[in-house]
Amino acid sequence: MQKPKNLNEIWSERDLCKRLDLPVTKCGRSLQLSGWIRGGLDYVEKSGRRYFFEQDVIEYLWKRSLAEQPE
Repeated sequence: MQKPKNLNEIWSERDLCKRLDLPVTKCGRSLQLSGWIRGGLDYVEKSGRRYFFEQDVIEYLWKRSLAEQPE
């Protein structure tokens, strides 16, 4: 986890779901993001809300894409 340079690099769960077109439950959580968190995606929780740093999301998705490629 790296310190973001500005606030635009911090995404709320809702922002991230909108960017990636992920479904959100009625309570405002994404089951997909919960799975990614269990898989190692870093996040910060503040007042019951989850926030993600842009670079952490990029690195996590990049690592997953490399791991899923056939040899």
